[in-house]
Amino acid sequence: MRRILLLLFITAIPCISFSQSLITGRIIDDNNLILPGATVKIEELSRGTVSDQNGNYTLIDVPNGIYNLTVTYIGYEVLKQSVNVAGQNAKANFKLKLTDNNLQAVVVTGNRSATLKALNQQKNSDRIVNVISADQVGRFPDPNIGDALKRVPGIYVQLDQGEASLVSIRGTDPSKSTININGSSIAGTGENRAVGISAIPADMVQSVEVTKAITPDMDGDAIGGVVNLVTRKAPFARLLSVTAGTGYSDIVQKPAYNANIVFGDRFLKDKKLGVMASVSYYQQFLGSDDHQTTWEDVKWVDQQTYFMPRFLNMVQNNLERIRQSYTVGIDYKLNAKNTLTFTGIYNKYNDWRKISTLKVDDIGAGYPKNWQRAAGWEGNRKITDANNDYIDDVAGEYYLNVKNDPKHPVYQPELERHIEGGLNNRNGSQIIQKIINFGLEGEHILGKVKVNWKGSYLKNVTDRPDVIELELESENEKSVQMDYTKTRFIKANNGFEVENILENLEDKPSYRADSADTWYMDNFTGTDKRASTSQYLAQLDISVPLVEGKFGNILKFGGKYRGLTLKNETTRRVRWTPQIDPALRAQYEAELAAGNKPKVADYVGWTPFWSGFANNSTNISKTLNIESDYNVGNAGSSAWISNLNKSYYGDTEDFMLNRVYQDVLGNNYYGDEAITAGYIMSTQNFGEKLSLILGGRVEHSSVKYEGYNYNVRADFIPAKQSTKSEFLNFMPAFLARYAPAKNQVYRFAYTSTISRPNYKDISPYISVNVRDKVISQGNPDIKPTLSNNFDLLGELYTGNTGLVSAGVYFKNITNYRILSRDLVPFSEVIGAAESPESLLEQGANPSTVASYKTDYDKLKASNGNLERTRPGNGGTANILGMEFSFQQGLSFLPEPLNNLTLYSNYTHNFIFVKKGEPKLPGTAKDILNLSLAYEVKKFNVRLSYNNTSDFVTILGTDSKGDVYYDKAHYLDASVNYFFTPKLSLYVTANNLLNQDQRRYQYKPEYTYSSLYTGATATIGLKLNLY
Repeated sequence: MRRILLLLFITAIPCISFSQSLITGRIIDDNNLILPGATVKIEELSRGTVSDQNGNYTLIDVPNGIYNLTVTYIGYEVLKQSVNVAGQNAKANFKLKLTDNNLQAVVVTGNRSATLKALNQQKNSDRIVNVISADQVGRFPDPNIGDALKRVPGIYVQLDQGEASLVSIRGTDPSKSTININGSSIAGTGENRAVGISAIPADMVQSVEVTKAITPDMDGDAIGGVVNLVTRKAPFARLLSVTAGTGYSDIVQKPAYNANIVFGDRFLKDKKLGVMASVSYYQQFLGSDDHQTTWEDVKWVDQQTYFMPRFLNMVQNNLERIRQSYTVGIDYKLNAKNTLTFTGIYNKYNDWRKISTLKVDDIGAGYPKNWQRAAGWEGNRKITDANNDYIDDVAGEYYLNVKNDPKHPVYQPELERHIEGGLNNRNGSQIIQKIINFGLEGEHILGKVKVNWKGSYLKNVTDRPDVIELELESENEKSVQMDYTKTRFIKANNGFEVENILENLEDKPSYRADSADTWYMDNFTGTDKRASTSQYLAQLDISVPLVEGKFGNILKFGGKYRGLTLKNETTRRVRWTPQIDPALRAQYEAELAAGNKPKVADYVGWTPFWSGFANNSTNISKTLNIESDYNVGNAGSSAWISNLNKSYYGDTEDFMLNRVYQDVLGNNYYGDEAITAGYIMSTQNFGEKLSLILGGRVEHSSVKYEGYNYNVRADFIPAKQSTKSEFLNFMPAFLARYAPAKNQVYRFAYTSTISRPNYKDISPYISVNVRDKVISQGNPDIKPTLSNNFDLLGELYTGNTGLVSAGVYFKNITNYRILSRDLVPFSEVIGAAESPESLLEQGANPSTVASYKTDYDKLKASNGNLERTRPGNGGTANILGMEFSFQQGLSFLPEPLNNLTLYSNYTHNFIFVKKGEPKLPGTAKDILNLSLAYEVKKFNVRLSYNNTSDFVTILGTDSKGDVYYDKAHYLDASVNYFFTPKLSLYVTANNLLNQDQRRYQYKPEYTYSSLYTGATATIGLKLNLY
């Protein structure tokens, strides 16, 4: 790659001329705030440029002479200035004033100023882009940057416990878009490439750019688009602001806290050194009430087939969430032609979840023996039913109650209680996410040539350390009646809370008390999971003006190297049981010494465990402020189970290590990717109204992944296996921008983009279960998803803050990812199923291999079929979309309504898939955003509404197995009151409609999951000291 970059640089040398001068400067407003996206033009030369994200502009290769510079900015007065270029670099700074009709609204609130910044950047961009300024983010009631993004046309977000987490652009799933920080892409840590943005607070960014039609100088991973988070840069003048506030979550009724400090200034002679730093802290207490199920066809006792649940999960969660963000930006101007910039970011996100689950399990098609029995067949009476007709083959009579109502069925199910905590000071199941970014970049002007280079390191970490889970089970000993009359809200009766535990223990010897109130300990486990991605990036961009003036042409070319190392692993999973009862230890050890094999369960001291459970139980449902039909009821606390055993691999006084699991290690995978790219693009102007960009990008991907060939029943992990693959992609691009008038812009774009395979999909893992006859595996031969994209957009800028836009786009997507299922004979996959002899040679446990051998030999002899699941490529899908946007001050209304401003956008997608091919997941047909703001000198009020239609997210083996995100409606509100130009009060409220995060299966009436988080609110003060 270094050779390629050197060659590109050498190619530019003949274009370098040192006889010309520069004109540089910065464009700010009356409050010394930067104005990005301003147009700067040399009238005499018919040449111009646009100010960058920091308000800076550079005009290169300017001959000696006196010139008139004109700066235009929507909503601001046009400003002209004379500049003398006399054999040296000239400097001209501009301070723009708002037009009279905007001035009053911005004197204190600054709200329209924020809108104007976004409009100017969008209007003057060569790409199809939407921009959100930091001021706009602050005006919307959004706790993190993802919540702000959902107001951009064509974007919807998926939530995690009520807050934005994953971003989808233009009807594509989150893994088909890229999230950048200062132009460097973040790599996700999950099994796919989707990037969660929960860890990124809104106040760390200076602006957000959402590019929907990319240029060749951008990474090709952008089938949906690119979200670029631009962090704060040094201001023109000193800046110091402090924000502090508190908040409230209705469902847990606990306060939240937040604080933020931002400082920026310029130092040294001529202010060559700029420094910008920010620190933010958010602490929230949240909660959720959830119920989950899956549905399947069930032949009921009346011989009719009904779509019925397989289980019902009731989950209630109390969580604490803390976000911390530390950013610094330093730029140093060596001189007018050379600038260096350093950026450092450290974001840390902590989640501690205390989760309690009550599960009604094994009630579906595969478990008729758990349905209500006929008289005389209760209990453990032996049943023989070879043809599954619910008639006992021996007795010749129904063993099930034929009057069991399918709308109100009665079961004797397996009941489970799960309590989740962790080894940490919050006693919760912890999620830690860290985003670390360091970048150094330079800008150099060598005569006519502009050279930009960048080197950066970006690490993304998601850990779930030391999670502890206790599972209690009551097997077929309690009767439960379900209510299926409303399939959106199926119910169960309340007859299975853990009651009277101490009474159950009173008359039992400790070693016999392995159950209480029909409940027994099924599992007590600890799990540690780690996932991370590390990226090293090097980039070089060279711009050479070939022709100047009205018909100017700029040639830009460059290269980029991106190296990625990733791992996703469960480092350990263990199981504990209570220790041997001290009173029985001598007897137990004597049995061992005699060569016998005593059952540990007969000697365990259960009384301390059950007494502790009873003494530390609480009604979990009462910890949430919600009237729910899915109450978990009494259960041991997360704090209690988190402190039962603090030694993963050792024994304690009360617990001993029972098993170290090997099977979870079989899901681990590791990868290395190297992506080398080169591009060339030409920007040609045809007068002042039309400009064209033509170019292409080549990306070469070299990937190496490691995974395990794991045989489930053998409980043994062999050596890792690895695969390598390479692919080369050429991505042409053509973009046109036509501005027939100052307030009109029309855009067309053809682009080619890519989405690389999911991490786990491309890894060479194989998991074989010879007993259950199933096999799942990765697919190192899976191809990238490709898309040819066409965009047409018209923009009309009305008044000073108004915009009317309408556009259509078309995406032809090939090789999209599907999950295929088929039946394969054992002879075709025998290489994946290790032979018992091979496992013994590799050191597997002989006792587990003996059980494995029985199933292996039986399957080999019959050459029976296994159900295989593996990722692959689908066919072709097309998305035809329409986008509409309207924002306008309603000044034509009578007072005081003339201070209203309406913001709105709507996106509709048509999805076309060939008959017989799977659906395209992740595509919402309708996305609507509405916001109504009332703005006067001292305060502003805003209501924001978001609506997203349903869309498929999981593809089943047929349409009845498909899972959809349900349509959602969100209403948020915010108020800002300005005591002085420096001191303001803010109030926000989110999810005022109490919208749940709901998914359904097959049809909207069949709930798959429904999670309620309630409404939240914040209030605080912001002080701008400088």
